[in-house]
Amino acid sequence: MSKVSDHELQSMADEIREQAAQLRVLTFLSFIYTSDVVNRYLDIEIARYPVGRTGFSVLHNLVLHGGTMTPTNLSQRIFRSKHAVTRVVDRLEKLGFVKRGAIGKDRRVRKVHITEEGLAFVKESQVAGQQRLSHVLLNPLDQKQIEALGVMMKQIREHTLQLIADAQTKQGNSTVGRKQLQLSKQGIR
Repeated sequence: MSKVSDHELQSMADEIREQAAQLRVLTFLSFIYTSDVVNRYLDIEIARYPVGRTGFSVLHNLVLHGGTMTPTNLSQRIFRSKHAVTRVVDRLEKLGFVKRGAIGKDRRVRKVHITEEGLAFVKESQVAGQQRLSHVLLNPLDQKQIEALGVMMKQIREHTLQLIADAQTKQGNSTVGRKQLQLSKQGIR
């Protein structure tokens, strides 16, 4: 047997590192593409309801946080602008799913409250929609794959929330990402 030269060894190591890097890039691109496809399917399915994905996110967060939140808090929780949240809350209010109210005597500070109709809508749509969608979308996977996917998605979500928190700290706004990270670690989001 002949000895492998340092140059051959280094060349092979570099090639393996390059392949690993390409695998990460290809996996990332596949993740992004899959996310786009799943989001498109969700848009099609959610079209049967009078509320879009952002509306569902607002209602979901209201339920998780005691039924009442400020528009600013909602904006931070669902990663949407205050303007976008205002538009969604307007629509939800017209549907009777939420009500706005002042906090104390200061009419400038408003809270959004979920109504009985809103809570009933969440219950009805959550049971039917989530069960159907999760069954349909995850149908190609067996139970072990679903569990592994759940673990991996949580790791990616927590890592990404940490990246957001770090980036916002550099920009002087550290509260949003840190709150999301804490919620993720509690298993709430």
